[in-house]
Amino acid sequence: MDKPPHNFRVIDGGGQAPARWLDIPSAVIGRSPFENADNVVYRVAQHDARKALDLGRKQPLLDLWSVVLGEIPPVNNAFSKWGKTADAHKLSSLLGAHACFRGIKRPAGNDDKGFDFYAFVSKPAIFFIYDPSLGCVIKPSHVPEDVVHVTYVRLDYPEGRPVGKCSKVASGAIGVVTHWEFVEADSDSPNLPVNFAERYRRQMW
Repeated sequence: MDKPPHNFRVIDGGGQAPARWLDIPSAVIGRSPFENADNVVYRVAQHDARKALDLGRKQPLLDLWSVVLGEIPPVNNAFSKWGKTADAHKLSSLLGAHACFRGIKRPAGNDDKGFDFYAFVSKPAIFFIYDPSLGCVIKPSHVPEDVVHVTYVRLDYPEGRPVGKCSKVASGAIGVVTHWEFVEADSDSPNLPVNFAERYRRQMW
């Protein structure tokens, strides 16, 4: 018996492109930890956000889009539903950080003391949450007044890039955004994290 001219096999996914919001951007523009007037590029770590998704937690990735990148998460119908609203214009990104600290006083990755991590503090007004409804699965929500947002960065060269050393990536990134979180605000300094003097080693600006 002759074999069929073509061999067919089933491919998972049914030929559909993955949702855009799951395609984590590789880089983000932020402030320099050394001089807040300078803008620099940071790579974005993929591991923690994807691990959270594997555990069914969508919010960390939504926070990345709406608070670190300052964009409406590109889920289906999100921009058409929310793009022209007043809330969409209140989004802020890592560029909006108003304070930076060096050293997080706890182990992080290969840094046993967290000394070479930088914490960028911002006060976003809006973020997006997962809330399935007719037409869209996310919606904007107001950030409580008593919290701030902290984005953590590990620099490739904590003391500055050595002379003659070039960036490993075309974007010229100087470090990597490792994780991000909302933190309770300090009662005496509401634009900073609670107990910031105990949390961090030194304020850069």
